[in-house]
Amino acid sequence: MSDQGSGARTGKVGRGVRLALLASLAVNLVVVGAVAGFVWMGPPSPPHERSGGPDAVMPYIRALTQDQRHELRDTWRGGGGPKDRRDMRGLRAQMMQEYQAAAAVLRADPYDPAALEAVLAAQAERSAAVRARGQSVLSEYVAGMTAEERAAYADRLEDSLERFQRRGAPDRDHKGRD
Repeated sequence: MSDQGSGARTGKVGRGVRLALLASLAVNLVVVGAVAGFVWMGPPSPPHERSGGPDAVMPYIRALTQDQRHELRDTWRGGGGPKDRRDMRGLRAQMMQEYQAAAAVLRADPYDPAALEAVLAAQAERSAAVRARGQSVLSEYVAGMTAEERAAYADRLEDSLERFQRRGAPDRDHKGRD
């Protein structure tokens, strides 16, 4: 007699089951990687604790009163900065084009390191120009303050920095080296 009619399957796993197993494995690997990264590096620092980026100016901005921030924003917009949401969309579109250019360079075969360097240099130049303009606008704004306003601003800056320090920003450079 033949086993054909008994309904027994011999070693074949359905395609859907294989895909589900692969997806489950991928999710498990992501979770294990995230946990391992968290254990190894610690939790990610909030954006205001990262140095060198646009958030490095935040203590200066936070120390201004709300009215002063509005005045500073108006000064920024009046001097060639993004004036409204439309201008911001244009700036974002330019940034996206630069990132898309970088992605195209990364996909190119053969890879051209000089092309990536050119994209990165253009991004760094734009970022440096925005940062320099922001520093100039802030410096000019502070120069227009009275001595009393500057002293009050300095007090608020110190208060902000003390609160930041009390929160205990993680020292990632020395973690695990004791």
